[in-house]
Amino acid sequence: MVKAFNKKKSKRGTARQKFKIEKNVREHARKQRKLAKNDPTWRSKLKKDPGIPNLFPYKEKLLSEIEEKKRRFAEEKLRKKMENQAAGNAPEEEDDENDVEDEDEMYDDEDLDESGETGALAALVASARRRAAEYEGEEDEDEEEYDDDEDMMDEDEEMEEESEGEYEEQVDAVADRQGITTKETSRKAYDKQFKSVVERADVILYVLDSRDPEGTRSRAVEKQVAAAEGGNKQLYFVLNKIDLVPPHVLEGWVKHLSRSYPAVPFRSSNSSPAGNPFNHNGKTLRSTTNDLITTLKADADKRGIKRSLAIGVIGYPNVGKSSIINALVSRGGLQKKAPAPTGGEAGLTKSIREVKLDGSIKLIDMPGIVFPGSSKKLSKEEEQARLVLLNAIPPSQITDPIPAATLILQKLTGSEELMDRLLKHYDLPPLVTGTGRVADEATDFLVQVARKRGRIGRGGIPNINAAATLVVNDWCSGRVMWYNEPPHVEAVVAQAAGQAPQAAENGDVKTVVTEFAKEFDIDALTGGAMEE
Repeated sequence: MVKAFNKKKSKRGTARQKFKIEKNVREHARKQRKLAKNDPTWRSKLKKDPGIPNLFPYKEKLLSEIEEKKRRFAEEKLRKKMENQAAGNAPEEEDDENDVEDEDEMYDDEDLDESGETGALAALVASARRRAAEYEGEEDEDEEEYDDDEDMMDEDEEMEEESEGEYEEQVDAVADRQGITTKETSRKAYDKQFKSVVERADVILYVLDSRDPEGTRSRAVEKQVAAAEGGNKQLYFVLNKIDLVPPHVLEGWVKHLSRSYPAVPFRSSNSSPAGNPFNHNGKTLRSTTNDLITTLKADADKRGIKRSLAIGVIGYPNVGKSSIINALVSRGGLQKKAPAPTGGEAGLTKSIREVKLDGSIKLIDMPGIVFPGSSKKLSKEEEQARLVLLNAIPPSQITDPIPAATLILQKLTGSEELMDRLLKHYDLPPLVTGTGRVADEATDFLVQVARKRGRIGRGGIPNINAAATLVVNDWCSGRVMWYNEPPHVEAVVAQAAGQAPQAAENGDVKTVVTEFAKEFDIDALTGGAMEE
């Protein structure tokens, strides 16, 4: 007889059982809610702040201001930390003052949570309450208006008695605290700090950006250095950031600049922001550092100065002056020393600083200065765009990024290779250029960038300002490759030859020669009469 097969019982329940369980769960939850109402245990009734509503018209602007404030506070904190490390053991009073300043700066952000939106709404409410309090207090202020007017008159009389020099010092101090790099404050800094460095230094290192040496060069600076102390001061061009330009471009610029003063290529960092640095036949951080130190020591030996040789480091903001000093002091990375604070934003160096290289050489670091450029006058908008492309203006001071983005597109349009790299970076199709309508071409480019990078506003409209800010930040950080081609010697000679006839009419003939003239022979002039 065949034995029966014992099949396992299924665990599958019926629909009746499922609905019964769901009903019991609902009843249990209802009972728990009813008991919770009568529970005397304290519970917070404050609901979580949902943040800024999406329909709020200025949400993006408010969030960007909060993020910018956080970023500035973090950078300021890092800068103070670097300065304290460079100064060694800082006094306790200075640390206390820094703590007070940090508390004042973070006073408005104390309600910020991790999401960033809760604090934003709290800041919005606090701002509204503050404005309401100011409006209600206007009546009390009217009663004291007469006394305030008398105080203001006394202050005006005191201000008129101050000297012009003291007033300029106050203006410079305010400009230094705010990081302003306008033409007026830059010229004041040029007159005070640059002249001080030139007077104290025996050798001047003029740091230039290898991507645009002519843009970061000033003929007025060269003339003033050449005229100082009867022309006894030696000036060197230091081409920094050579890892961002191809070898043929670097070689061309070195040859071009060497016609005026000695030009030395330098690499102040082993890493490249673009991730693909150019190779220059072994010109590494260590090798270029050793070459520059050897050049400076040879100059010191040639001068025969018994004291230590003072070397001033000058240049535009963010060309890498402090990075060069750190590389020289650390001997190309062999020693972990960073006496000068560095960063990707211009204006980290606030005052003149002396750094000792060794017993025979000391370096003088100074804040970056926008030196007088070419004689061509530019509008305020064009000048700001030019300085933005040189990374001489911090991103927080850029009022309108669209002119700078337009100038970026104009610069890269002239090079097919650089334009292809730009389109590849943003994953864009070929652009229609060369139509003569620069504004329309720039707008089309920014619209495509906004769509690719998600810079879309309400109603699906591309945010051109956000796209322009993105392009400018990528340009300044080095993610967008760019460089200027060096001028050819033949073109310079031809240009000078073309200007010769017009100069001859005015009695002033200046030509560029390619070789020395033959040695003067008096016998050929007299026909041998002197020997007789």
